[in-house]
Amino acid sequence: MKKLISVLLVQLATLLGVSGVAAARAEGNQHFFLAGPAEGPSITIAGRGMITGIGTLTAEAVELRPVDNTYHEVDLAVIGGGTLTISVDGRFDTWPFTLDPRSCTRRGSLGGNWVITASGGDLAGATGGGTFRGRFFTYAIRGPAGCDEGAIKGFVAGAMAGDVRFRTR
Repeated sequence: MKKLISVLLVQLATLLGVSGVAAARAEGNQHFFLAGPAEGPSITIAGRGMITGIGTLTAEAVELRPVDNTYHEVDLAVIGGGTLTISVDGRFDTWPFTLDPRSCTRRGSLGGNWVITASGGDLAGATGGGTFRGRFFTYAIRGPAGCDEGAIKGFVAGAMAGDVRFRTR
């Protein structure tokens, strides 16, 4: 379950560009797009703005709070020769791991805030944060006892936007 939620949330920070090369510009807003399977620990991320590049985003730590449909996550983005550590606080509109017993599926949305807490390599000095919104679809195979919630799979897609700046080195 942690792996699934990690991938759902991991897809919050994305950096768009080409060939996995990170490029940093002097100023501007950051726009991100993310999409991928829910069951992997890492996803491909893409964004455009202050940081342009394609890379991977991996959940390093996840705290799930099903009582109020919220979570806190720390992710590591690797883009070209740089890294970003991103702290995410989010909320699901419906808990993605409680499937509809008739269809063994769940659809919903997620959203929240993100902030860069550390940066390194080609992205050293990056700071900033913003908001995200996304949609998810989760499902499982139906077995004799009902939905196999121990083997949930799915897909998530979303966008995030914010402000990223580089401190003078």
